[in-house]
Amino acid sequence: MNPQLLEKVGLTKSQSRIYLLLIENGELTPPEIAKISGESRANAYMILRRLEQLELIEKMSNSKKVSYQALNPVALEKLIENKRLETSRVEDQVKQAMPQMLSYYYSFTEKPGIRLLQGIEGLKEIYNDTLRTKKDIYFMRTPAEVQVMGEDFFTRYKQRRTELGITTYAITVGPYSLRRTLQDDALKMVRTWIKASDYTAPVEINIYGDKVAYLVYGEEIMGVVIQSKFIAESMRQIFTIIRSSYSKKPQSSR
Repeated sequence: MNPQLLEKVGLTKSQSRIYLLLIENGELTPPEIAKISGESRANAYMILRRLEQLELIEKMSNSKKVSYQALNPVALEKLIENKRLETSRVEDQVKQAMPQMLSYYYSFTEKPGIRLLQGIEGLKEIYNDTLRTKKDIYFMRTPAEVQVMGEDFFTRYKQRRTELGITTYAITVGPYSLRRTLQDDALKMVRTWIKASDYTAPVEINIYGDKVAYLVYGEEIMGVVIQSKFIAESMRQIFTIIRSSYSKKPQSSR
């Protein structure tokens, strides 16, 4: 058996050597294992305990002397599965912590950070990021969003956003709706209405904290998040200029 393969599975070089030694020689006592492997007795005992925990060897107590023998290598499959699960768990933790890690990194540099997220799950991650940031949100809405994400998603999202005390400033394609305006008050939303012909791109823009997110609802669904306090502030100022140029209701087409 290739010792390097065992090391790839997760065993150390010494663990691999002693496991193979027990397969090749059968039942051995710790002193015999130490002598043949070249390990000190202390190290040999420590390695044997670990191999026993991994269910690759078993302790024999049929005589006055303690001895060990190798078990079926099928236990290596369990070791691989445990390693895969641990890697998956760490990967999930890194993904969850990534927005915070990026914010920390870019707080010490002026170089903007850019993230590309694809598919509906990628857009959901951006919406969740706007909630994690817990800062006021400025966004320009596209009607295409509901067709992709669904009303239920946005109902839950807006409810959670309100619970977090986030105020939202929205530029929304008309027509003006009194019912929506009354709902907006309960959702901590300040809405500016514009004519449908003034914004037709299938792209939603979100500005929150030090980030600007572009959510593309075109043939390819994706999102781009730019993290830069200067770019975010620039976009907020542009957003304010646009809002001030419109009344709360879209202007007549006449």
